[in-house]
Amino acid sequence: MADINIAPLNDRAAFLEEWEALYAYAADPSFFHTPAWIKSWLDGAPYGAKLKRISVRKEGAPILMGAFSSASRKPPMFGLQEHWFHEFGDAERDAIYAEYVDFLAAPEATHEIRRDAVCAMIEAMGAADGFVFRNLTDEMMSAVFSAAAICELSGRVLNEQPVYGCMLSSGNFMETLSSSLKSKITRAMRLYEERGELTARLAKTDDEKAAAWERLKTLHKAGWEARGRPSVFDNPHLTAFHERLQKTAPAACHLFEVKAGDEVIAVLYNFVHGTQVMNYQSGFKFEDDNRLTPGFVAHALAAQGIFQE
Repeated sequence: MADINIAPLNDRAAFLEEWEALYAYAADPSFFHTPAWIKSWLDGAPYGAKLKRISVRKEGAPILMGAFSSASRKPPMFGLQEHWFHEFGDAERDAIYAEYVDFLAAPEATHEIRRDAVCAMIEAMGAADGFVFRNLTDEMMSAVFSAAAICELSGRVLNEQPVYGCMLSSGNFMETLSSSLKSKITRAMRLYEERGELTARLAKTDDEKAAAWERLKTLHKAGWEARGRPSVFDNPHLTAFHERLQKTAPAACHLFEVKAGDEVIAVLYNFVHGTQVMNYQSGFKFEDDNRLTPGFVAHALAAQGIFQE
Protein backbone atom coordinates (compact mmCIF):
# COMPACT_ATOMS: atom_id res chain seq x y z
CA MET A 1 0.00 0.00 0.00
CA ALA A 2 1.49 3.35 -1.06
CA ASP A 3 1.51 6.21 1.43
CA ILE A 4 1.00 9.70 -0.03
CA ASN A 5 2.23 12.69 1.94
CA ILE A 6 1.88 16.40 1.17
CA ALA A 7 3.67 18.93 3.38
CA PRO A 8 5.13 22.44 3.21
CA LEU A 9 8.49 22.45 1.44
CA ASN A 10 10.35 24.27 4.19
CA ASP A 11 13.54 22.23 4.43
CA ARG A 12 14.94 22.49 0.92
CA ALA A 13 18.20 20.75 1.79
CA ALA A 14 16.35 17.68 3.05
CA PHE A 15 14.07 17.70 0.00
CA LEU A 16 17.04 17.89 -2.37
CA GLU A 17 18.87 15.11 -0.53
CA GLU A 18 15.86 12.82 -0.87
CA TRP A 19 15.37 13.91 -4.48
CA GLU A 20 18.97 13.05 -5.35
CA ALA A 21 18.63 9.61 -3.76
CA LEU A 22 15.46 8.83 -5.75
CA TYR A 23 16.97 10.28 -8.94
CA ALA A 24 19.78 7.71 -8.73
CA TYR A 25 17.38 4.88 -9.53
CA ALA A 26 14.42 6.69 -11.09
CA ALA A 27 12.75 5.42 -14.24
CA ASP A 28 14.16 7.37 -17.20
CA PRO A 29 14.42 10.81 -15.55
CA SER A 30 14.80 13.81 -17.85
CA PHE A 31 17.37 16.59 -17.67
CA PHE A 32 14.66 18.68 -16.01
CA HIS A 33 14.60 16.15 -13.15
CA THR A 34 18.31 16.43 -12.42
CA PRO A 35 19.22 17.60 -8.91
CA ALA A 36 21.07 20.53 -10.53
CA TRP A 37 17.94 21.75 -12.33
CA ILE A 38 15.71 21.33 -9.26
CA LYS A 39 18.22 23.08 -6.97
CA SER A 40 18.62 25.98 -9.41
CA TRP A 41 14.83 26.25 -9.61
CA LEU A 42 14.28 26.23 -5.86
CA ASP A 43 17.06 28.78 -5.34
CA GLY A 44 15.07 31.17 -7.53
CA ALA A 45 11.85 30.93 -5.54
CA PRO A 46 10.24 34.31 -4.81
CA TYR A 47 10.29 35.59 -1.25
CA GLY A 48 7.47 34.05 0.74
CA ALA A 49 6.71 31.40 -1.91
CA LYS A 50 4.12 28.89 -0.72
CA LEU A 51 5.77 25.67 -1.81
CA LYS A 52 4.62 22.17 -1.00
CA ARG A 53 6.24 18.81 -1.55
CA ILE A 54 4.51 15.57 -2.35
CA SER A 55 6.03 12.16 -1.84
CA VAL A 56 4.74 8.63 -2.21
CA ARG A 57 6.37 5.91 -0.15
CA LYS A 58 6.13 2.18 -0.38
CA GLU A 59 7.40 0.19 2.57
CA GLY A 60 9.00 3.39 3.84
CA ALA A 61 11.03 4.09 0.70
CA PRO A 62 10.17 7.02 -1.63
CA ILE A 63 9.00 5.94 -5.08
CA LEU A 64 7.61 9.26 -6.32
CA MET A 65 8.32 12.93 -5.57
CA GLY A 66 7.22 16.32 -6.80
CA ALA A 67 6.61 19.92 -5.77
CA PHE A 68 3.96 22.55 -6.39
CA SER A 69 3.21 26.10 -5.35
CA SER A 70 0.22 28.22 -4.49
CA ALA A 71 0.38 31.48 -6.43
CA SER A 72 -1.18 34.76 -5.39
CA ARG A 73 -4.35 35.88 -7.13
CA LYS A 74 -3.63 37.84 -10.30
CA PRO A 75 -5.04 40.48 -10.24
CA PRO A 76 -5.29 40.67 -6.43
CA MET A 77 -8.70 39.87 -4.92
CA PHE A 78 -10.41 39.29 -8.27
CA GLY A 79 -8.03 37.00 -10.15
CA LEU A 80 -7.80 33.24 -10.13
CA GLN A 81 -6.20 31.38 -7.23
CA GLU A 82 -4.13 28.62 -8.81
CA HIS A 83 -1.62 25.94 -7.89
CA TRP A 84 1.28 25.28 -10.24
CA PHE A 85 3.13 21.98 -10.61
CA HIS A 86 6.91 22.49 -10.57
CA GLU A 87 6.40 26.20 -11.19
CA PHE A 88 5.81 29.31 -9.09
CA GLY A 89 2.90 30.86 -10.97
CA ASP A 90 5.17 33.85 -11.63
CA ALA A 91 5.60 34.55 -15.35
CA GLU A 92 9.16 35.88 -15.14
CA ARG A 93 10.44 33.04 -12.96
CA ASP A 94 8.53 30.38 -14.88
CA ALA A 95 10.08 31.59 -18.16
CA ILE A 96 12.85 29.02 -17.63
CA TYR A 97 10.30 26.66 -19.21
CA ALA A 98 11.01 23.15 -18.03
CA GLU A 99 10.02 20.38 -20.44
CA TYR A 100 9.07 16.70 -20.02
CA VAL A 101 7.47 17.66 -16.71
CA ASP A 102 6.46 14.75 -14.50
CA PHE A 103 6.93 13.37 -11.03
CA LEU A 104 10.35 11.97 -10.31
CA ALA A 105 9.37 8.33 -10.16
CA ALA A 106 10.91 4.94 -9.43
CA PRO A 107 10.30 2.08 -11.90
CA GLU A 108 7.54 0.68 -9.67
CA ALA A 109 5.52 3.93 -9.74
CA THR A 110 2.53 2.87 -11.83
CA HIS A 111 -0.05 4.97 -13.65
CA GLU A 112 -2.40 4.42 -10.70
CA ILE A 113 0.18 5.77 -8.24
CA ARG A 114 0.74 8.87 -10.40
CA ARG A 115 -3.02 9.34 -10.71
CA ASP A 116 -3.58 9.00 -6.97
CA ALA A 117 -0.78 11.49 -6.28
CA VAL A 118 -2.40 14.04 -8.60
CA CYS A 119 -5.74 13.40 -6.87
CA ALA A 120 -4.08 14.12 -3.52
CA MET A 121 -2.68 17.43 -4.83
CA ILE A 122 -6.07 18.42 -6.19
CA GLU A 123 -7.74 17.61 -2.88
CA ALA A 124 -5.07 19.65 -1.06
CA MET A 125 -5.71 22.79 -3.10
CA GLY A 126 -8.75 23.72 -1.01
CA ALA A 127 -10.70 26.67 -2.38
CA ALA A 128 -8.27 27.33 -5.25
CA ASP A 129 -9.76 27.78 -8.71
CA GLY A 130 -7.46 25.50 -10.65
CA PHE A 131 -4.25 23.52 -10.95
CA VAL A 132 -1.82 24.30 -13.77
CA PHE A 133 0.40 21.63 -15.33
CA ARG A 134 2.64 22.60 -18.25
CA ASN A 135 4.83 20.72 -20.73
CA LEU A 136 3.87 17.29 -19.43
CA THR A 137 5.08 13.87 -20.46
CA ASP A 138 2.44 11.58 -21.94
CA GLU A 139 2.40 9.56 -18.72
CA MET A 140 1.80 12.63 -16.59
CA MET A 141 -0.86 13.97 -18.96
CA SER A 142 -2.73 10.69 -18.68
CA ALA A 143 -2.50 10.76 -14.87
CA VAL A 144 -3.75 14.35 -14.69
CA PHE A 145 -6.84 13.68 -16.80
CA SER A 146 -7.58 10.45 -14.95
CA ALA A 147 -7.34 12.30 -11.64
CA ALA A 148 -9.52 15.15 -12.89
CA ALA A 149 -12.25 12.68 -13.82
CA ILE A 150 -12.11 11.00 -10.40
CA CYS A 151 -12.24 14.38 -8.64
CA GLU A 152 -15.12 15.47 -10.88
CA LEU A 153 -13.18 18.36 -12.35
CA SER A 154 -12.77 19.41 -15.94
CA GLY A 155 -9.35 19.40 -17.58
CA ARG A 156 -8.40 21.56 -20.55
CA VAL A 157 -5.44 21.39 -22.91
CA LEU A 158 -4.49 25.01 -23.56
CA ASN A 159 -1.55 24.44 -25.88
CA GLU A 160 0.33 21.64 -27.60
CA GLN A 161 3.77 21.96 -29.14
CA PRO A 162 5.76 19.51 -31.25
CA VAL A 163 9.23 18.31 -30.28
CA TYR A 164 11.80 17.73 -33.01
CA GLY A 165 14.76 15.41 -32.76
CA CYS A 166 17.25 13.62 -34.97
CA MET A 167 19.25 10.45 -34.54
CA LEU A 168 22.98 11.10 -34.71
CA SER A 169 24.12 7.47 -34.92
CA SER A 170 23.93 7.24 -38.73
CA GLY A 171 27.32 8.89 -39.29
CA ASN A 172 27.04 11.82 -41.69
CA PHE A 173 24.15 14.01 -40.53
CA MET A 174 24.11 16.09 -43.71
CA GLU A 175 23.33 12.99 -45.77
CA THR A 176 20.08 12.51 -43.83
CA LEU A 177 18.70 15.88 -44.98
CA SER A 178 16.56 16.62 -48.01
CA SER A 179 18.52 17.71 -51.08
CA SER A 180 17.07 21.25 -50.90
CA LEU A 181 17.98 21.75 -47.24
CA LYS A 182 21.42 20.23 -47.75
CA SER A 183 22.01 22.61 -50.68
CA LYS A 184 20.82 25.58 -48.61
CA ILE A 185 23.22 24.78 -45.76
CA THR A 186 26.12 24.00 -48.09
CA ARG A 187 25.63 27.30 -49.94
CA ALA A 188 25.53 29.25 -46.67
CA MET A 189 28.72 27.54 -45.49
CA ARG A 190 30.45 28.43 -48.74
CA LEU A 191 29.42 32.08 -48.43
CA TYR A 192 30.64 32.25 -44.85
CA GLU A 193 33.94 30.66 -45.85
CA GLU A 194 34.53 33.56 -48.23
CA ARG A 195 35.08 35.63 -45.09
CA GLY A 196 37.52 33.18 -43.56
CA GLU A 197 37.64 29.67 -42.18
CA LEU A 198 34.35 28.36 -40.81
CA THR A 199 35.07 26.94 -37.35
CA ALA A 200 32.97 25.43 -34.58
CA ARG A 201 33.97 24.63 -31.02
CA LEU A 202 32.72 24.10 -27.52
CA ALA A 203 33.65 26.63 -24.87
CA LYS A 204 35.64 24.67 -22.29
CA THR A 205 37.35 26.87 -19.73
CA ASP A 206 35.48 29.09 -17.30
CA ASP A 207 36.64 32.19 -19.17
CA GLU A 208 35.61 30.75 -22.55
CA LYS A 209 32.18 29.81 -21.20
CA ALA A 210 31.63 33.23 -19.66
CA ALA A 211 32.59 34.96 -22.91
CA ALA A 212 30.38 32.64 -25.00
CA TRP A 213 27.46 33.23 -22.64
CA GLU A 214 27.79 36.99 -23.08
CA ARG A 215 28.01 36.64 -26.87
CA LEU A 216 24.90 34.42 -26.84
CA LYS A 217 22.94 37.05 -24.91
CA THR A 218 24.16 39.86 -27.18
CA LEU A 219 23.27 38.04 -30.40
CA HIS A 220 19.89 36.92 -29.06
CA LYS A 221 19.03 40.43 -27.93
CA ALA A 222 20.03 41.97 -31.26
CA GLY A 223 18.02 39.42 -33.22
CA TRP A 224 14.80 39.90 -31.28
CA GLU A 225 15.07 43.67 -31.01
CA ALA A 226 15.40 43.80 -34.80
CA ARG A 227 11.95 42.19 -34.89
CA GLY A 228 10.63 44.72 -32.41
CA ARG A 229 10.39 42.21 -29.58
CA PRO A 230 12.27 41.85 -26.28
CA SER A 231 14.92 39.23 -25.63
CA VAL A 232 14.31 36.54 -23.02
CA PHE A 233 17.58 37.69 -21.49
CA ASP A 234 15.93 40.95 -20.51
CA ASN A 235 14.36 38.81 -17.78
CA PRO A 236 16.80 38.89 -14.82
CA HIS A 237 15.22 35.82 -13.20
CA LEU A 238 15.79 33.68 -16.29
CA THR A 239 19.38 34.87 -16.67
CA ALA A 240 20.13 34.26 -12.98
CA PHE A 241 18.62 30.78 -13.14
CA HIS A 242 20.88 29.72 -16.00
CA GLU A 243 23.95 31.18 -14.39
CA ARG A 244 23.16 29.13 -11.28
CA LEU A 245 22.59 26.03 -13.41
CA GLN A 246 25.86 26.46 -15.30
CA LYS A 247 27.70 26.79 -12.01
CA THR A 248 26.00 23.75 -10.49
CA ALA A 249 26.22 21.49 -13.56
CA PRO A 250 28.97 22.87 -15.84
CA ALA A 251 29.51 19.60 -17.70
CA ALA A 252 25.84 19.41 -18.69
CA CYS A 253 25.59 22.96 -20.06
CA HIS A 254 27.32 23.30 -23.42
CA LEU A 255 28.01 26.58 -25.20
CA PHE A 256 28.80 25.89 -28.86
CA GLU A 257 30.19 28.73 -30.99
CA VAL A 258 30.48 29.03 -34.75
CA LYS A 259 32.79 31.58 -36.39
CA ALA A 260 33.30 32.76 -39.94
CA GLY A 261 36.86 33.98 -39.82
CA ASP A 262 37.14 35.99 -36.60
CA GLU A 263 33.41 36.80 -36.40
CA VAL A 264 31.01 34.81 -34.21
CA ILE A 265 27.89 34.08 -36.25
CA ALA A 266 26.11 31.72 -33.85
CA VAL A 267 26.11 30.44 -30.28
CA LEU A 268 24.05 27.43 -29.18
CA TYR A 269 23.22 26.75 -25.54
CA ASN A 270 22.66 23.01 -25.17
CA PHE A 271 21.87 20.63 -22.34
CA VAL A 272 23.61 17.24 -22.34
CA HIS A 273 21.82 14.38 -20.61
CA GLY A 274 22.91 10.80 -21.11
CA THR A 275 23.02 10.20 -24.86
CA GLN A 276 20.87 13.24 -25.65
CA VAL A 277 21.88 16.77 -26.59
CA MET A 278 19.00 19.26 -26.30
CA ASN A 279 19.18 22.75 -27.71
CA TYR A 280 17.66 25.18 -25.23
CA GLN A 281 18.55 28.64 -26.53
CA SER A 282 20.54 30.30 -29.29
CA GLY A 283 21.93 33.56 -30.59
CA PHE A 284 22.48 34.18 -34.30
CA LYS A 285 23.97 37.01 -36.35
CA PHE A 286 21.25 37.72 -38.90
CA GLU A 287 22.08 39.70 -42.03
CA ASP A 288 20.25 41.19 -45.01
CA ASP A 289 21.47 38.41 -47.30
CA ASN A 290 18.93 35.65 -46.70
CA ARG A 291 21.28 33.09 -48.19
CA LEU A 292 23.22 33.33 -44.95
CA THR A 293 21.49 30.99 -42.51
CA PRO A 294 23.48 30.97 -39.25
CA GLY A 295 20.91 28.82 -37.45
CA PHE A 296 20.93 26.01 -40.00
CA VAL A 297 24.72 26.13 -40.24
CA ALA A 298 25.24 26.06 -36.47
CA HIS A 299 22.84 23.18 -35.87
CA ALA A 300 24.27 21.21 -38.79
CA LEU A 301 27.81 21.61 -37.47
CA ALA A 302 26.71 20.69 -33.95
CA ALA A 303 24.92 17.58 -35.25
CA GLN A 304 27.98 16.65 -37.29
CA GLY A 305 30.04 16.84 -34.11
CA ILE A 306 32.62 19.17 -35.64
CA PHE A 307 34.63 20.63 -32.76
CA GLN A 308 37.94 22.37 -33.22
CA GLU A 309 40.28 22.94 -30.30
